[in-house]
Amino acid sequence: MIRTALILVRPLLRAVDWAPLAWTWPASAAVIVTAALTRGAVVSCDAVVLSRLSAGAMGATAGFALVDPMAYGALATPVPRWLRMWLRTALAAGAALAAWGTTLALIVVFLPQGSPLLAGDLALEAAACVLTGLSGAAVAVRLRPRHGRSAALAGAAAQFGLLTITLFLTAELWLWPLQDDPQWPVAHRLWLVLLPLPVTCLSLANGNPAGRWGHRVMAFFVGFFLGGPYARMKSSLLP
Repeated sequence: MIRTALILVRPLLRAVDWAPLAWTWPASAAVIVTAALTRGAVVSCDAVVLSRLSAGAMGATAGFALVDPMAYGALATPVPRWLRMWLRTALAAGAALAAWGTTLALIVVFLPQGSPLLAGDLALEAAACVLTGLSGAAVAVRLRPRHGRSAALAGAAAQFGLLTITLFLTAELWLWPLQDDPQWPVAHRLWLVLLPLPVTCLSLANGNPAGRWGHRVMAFFVGFFLGGPYARMKSSLLP
């Protein structure tokens, strides 16, 4: 199976829709450069905000890489769906986090000398944002593969759902503190606790959930991520 996966990497690299992610990277870089040129430098608090904006944008667009035309083709495929989807997920997550890493490096370049930046904690936030976007897209693509790009928009909806929920958390559970806030270490312990949730969602969506139970669990995730302003999209994704 490992040999099959390695053989699949090259054709999948050509088949994946990289355009949304490819456009997001220079857009994020342009925002950082504009902020630096406007202020003359990027201070630590701005650096944290810019890093989070970049991570959210990467996660929202990475889901387009999960659209798999072979999932609804008429012909049988020699490679199981779960293998194709996990490879797509790994490629998309790797590309999104690599793109985010380059934007973080760009932020560091514009930081004043001696300014602290907790890159490890920011990387944890970025991983959570990217995995959340991918999990929302993976569930939607699993339930309605023929919807293609419109199903992949669930990644952006997942990001919006994550942000909306966290904005209403109490001070003790606040996930978006600045570096000088005493809540910073507590928030990142919470990020570690939350990280398995999108991974579990990805496991259900990319695997072979059994019968109606698995289908209902995935439908719950779509309903959770696509509530509120995305009600119309949800109605088109769920049966």
